Amino acid sequence: MDLHLTEDQQALVAALQDIMGDHQALPQDERFSYAWHDAALQSLLAESGFLDAGRDIGPLEAALVTFEVAKGISAIDTIGAGLVAPLTLPSERFAGPVALVAVAGLDKAIRNLPIAGTLLVDCGDDVVVLPVDAAAVESVESVYAFPYGRFAERPDLAGGKRFAGAGAAMRRWWRVGIAAEIAGAARASIDFTIDYVKQRHVFGRPVGSFQSVQHRLVQRHGWAKSLYYLAMRGAWSERAIDADIAACHAQLGIQALLFDLHQFHGGMGVTTEHLLHFWTYRIRALQAEAGGLHNAALAIAAARWAESAPALAEAPVRATA
Repeated sequence: MDLHLTEDQQALVAALQDIMGDHQALPQDERFSYAWHDAALQSLLAESGFLDAGRDIGPLEAALVTFEVAKGISAIDTIGAGLVAPLTLPSERFAGPVALVAVAGLDKAIRNLPIAGTLLVDCGDDVVVLPVDAAAVESVESVYAFPYGRFAERPDLAGGKRFAGAGAAMRRWWRVGIAAEIAGAARASIDFTIDYVKQRHVFGRPVGSFQSVQHRLVQRHGWAKSLYYLAMRGAWSERAIDADIAACHAQLGIQALLFDLHQFHGGMGVTTEHLLHFWTYRIRALQAEAGGLHNAALAIAAARWAESAPALAEAPVRATA
């Protein structure tokens, strides 16, 4: 059964797709770059209100924005500015883009830090918000299709604004955003590969005509579609366990996805000569940020156990022979 969007949600998606369709051309001087951030598109999405969908409309609409934008080849911040910041701290307004980091990662390379106006730091129970001074950030070269940077000196959290008790909400929306962006990038990379295998010929026939290739692409498409549904459910329900399930499922299928897509492109996808890496290497970066499949599965198990424990405690004890 397919998910049917409301008329307003369909209008939101259609308007966003029109904008994204006008920003798919890769500038010639970025042709061999590992990452490309379209600053003009980032500003347009912010000024047009798409990154305020979470605050003005709802979490599901914000997740839809993240999914649709992730289909593009440019690395755009929708998770921080469009999901985590407005839904974790709805009464606050921050300069975007918004970078996200756990407190233990402040000394490491941080995704989107070179383009960020604000940094949200997950401090466990609390969230600390720091303004980002571009002069204090050093760019870090990376193949992971996002702009990465680190602070020249570790920032002092005492100089930021602390929001007590907001840590759990930040992590929940962060996971929803990761799942939605991986789903969008996966969908675009699969579509890109389908077009490619129709054109690439081996043994006198298109690669896509081989049944084994078709089967594997169908499996990858099924995983990406189910991830989309799980990400949207996490946004709709606003439950931590649904966010964990989406993040877990996202990490579960990435290895097979990347192996198949790069193989069907004849290995070209790992080079900067090919557009595929703009999606697949972003997926790898988000996979690392998700915290690992093992941790996500343990979080789900702990939540399920907590839900069932009261019922188990109240269940009558039956004697056995």
